[in-house]
Amino acid sequence: MLLLAAAWLTASTAPADPAVRPPNDPLFRYQWHLHAIQIPGAWAVTRGAGATVAILDTGVAYEDRGVYRRAPDLAGTRFVQGWDFVDGDAHPNDEPPRNRQSHGTHLAGIVAQTTGNRLGGAGVAPAAAIMPIRVLEPDATGSARNIARGLRYAADHGADVANLSIAGPSGSAPVRDAIAYAASKGVTVVASAGNEGRPSVSFPAAYPNVIAVGAVARDRTRAYYSNYGKGLDLVAPAGAGERVDVDGSGSGDGVLQQTLKGGPSTFCYCFKASTSAAAAAVSGVAALVIASGRASTPGGVRAALLSSAQPLGPAGRDPEYGGGLVQAASAVAAPGASAGHPTAPRSSGQPWYIWLGLAVAGGALATVLGHSLARRRRQAR
Repeated sequence: MLLLAAAWLTASTAPADPAVRPPNDPLFRYQWHLHAIQIPGAWAVTRGAGATVAILDTGVAYEDRGVYRRAPDLAGTRFVQGWDFVDGDAHPNDEPPRNRQSHGTHLAGIVAQTTGNRLGGAGVAPAAAIMPIRVLEPDATGSARNIARGLRYAADHGADVANLSIAGPSGSAPVRDAIAYAASKGVTVVASAGNEGRPSVSFPAAYPNVIAVGAVARDRTRAYYSNYGKGLDLVAPAGAGERVDVDGSGSGDGVLQQTLKGGPSTFCYCFKASTSAAAAAVSGVAALVIASGRASTPGGVRAALLSSAQPLGPAGRDPEYGGGLVQAASAVAAPGASAGHPTAPRSSGQPWYIWLGLAVAGGALATVLGHSLARRRRQAR
């Protein structure tokens, strides 16, 4: 079943980039975030072919199997084998909570929604491959152990970029070590800064070797919910919130993409606003940089993104916006960059936490609960 979120019908439109013919996807005109980060211009160079992005999340609606259905607007997207570390099988399908939107499928769509298929919207890097890795439950809770295992899987199976739209106030040794391992294998790790509106970047974004991403609203000011601080690397457009009507149209200010809503085979085109969405956009741009040949190492990708970002605050790096707003066309046109980059604070050394990945429902916050996973894992289907 396909549901269409009514909000898009009245959403304000973004101007087309005159340098590149827009795709024929009917909702592309409402995807203001793609225009804000120069995606049409970047497509003149590359659409991401040859790069693989691992989505470590609640899973992705990527296959027709049993009760599960592949998202219609991911029908032309390339997928590579992933793994379900929650159920322990080779089918990391996404299943949202009852009457709520799913998280992982929305992020996969931001990165690589099928583009040019006369359906729905577009993705940042539509020719990139998605590696779905399920490390979170439908309600977006999960363990540091599974996140770490998912990262190591991505590193060992050819991922170029790993998207971690997961955030919490404290670190975990297994995740820290898995990030270092992934970086050593050439994986660019991107993570959300967190949605608590506080002046410090959450973990795992605060680790070295991670690109920490905050969110800006449509007017390019920091979204009220977005964490910030000296550990912030970049910002990307995500909106002021699904319930914030910025232009009097009745629509929310978020990122429009297809996802699941309420069941494993019911889809919607829904607006979501979060640092999760911002991180996914940067993961897509990182894939474009790698596919363009401008950088091939995590340090090179980071440098290319930072050197081409648009400053939104004072000159140079600032705590509100980091290095600035990611700019895809400028990044893929930039010369190869060095591997050096500033590091972020290290782990507090606490070994285990429950991770609450961002369940976006009117600006829900991503947190880490400081106790053991109390809830029994669902058994493999």
